[in-house]
Amino acid sequence: MRTLVLSGTILLAATATAVAADPVGEWLVKDGSARIKIVSCPPALWGIISAEKSPGRDVNNRDPSMKGRPMLGIPILINMRQTEPNLWTGKIYDPQGTALISGGGIYDAKMSLNKRDMLEVRGCFSGVICDGEDWKRITDPNTPPLPPAASAAPAAGQAKGGTPPSQQTKGVAMSKSAPGAGAAAAAPLDPVCSNISSLVPRH
Repeated sequence: MRTLVLSGTILLAATATAVAADPVGEWLVKDGSARIKIVSCPPALWGIISAEKSPGRDVNNRDPSMKGRPMLGIPILINMRQTEPNLWTGKIYDPQGTALISGGGIYDAKMSLNKRDMLEVRGCFSGVICDGEDWKRITDPNTPPLPPAASAAPAAGQAKGGTPPSQQTKGVAMSKSAPGAGAAAAAPLDPVCSNISSLVPRH
């Protein structure tokens, strides 16, 4: 009986760990050239470029007002909502493109965890041409590429001559997390949440 109880306890712990796993966190793209930070901005998840091996510009953006902006900070995974257990669907921005599709497009996307530390990301053009890759969860904060220092070049979320997103939204995030009279405090939103949708190209 003791063995059975112990086995049941281990099974419950393993199940709880599996359920707790979600895509929120830092991910390394397949070729190791960039980190994608996935954040929860209810009711959806979003993914932004949080670090680059080599700083780049969004030269293929089809929105003239955003063409040439820094790649750092731009949303790659857009409005990804959970539609089934372990399945999120939304849009993906492809700044580089492929041999068949030019860069700067926004396509249907889905993602799922195929292991606790691997995220399968897929995008489809017109529901016909699909491609994707697996991203590895970053568990060691020293895994390159490392996020730039606060004094580095402005990210895409910073308007020309404007204030960085982290400073723009700090007060907003805090105000959302402050409890009202007799209400429980909500979890603070990531600072990028309040303006992330404004960084999506308008095609």
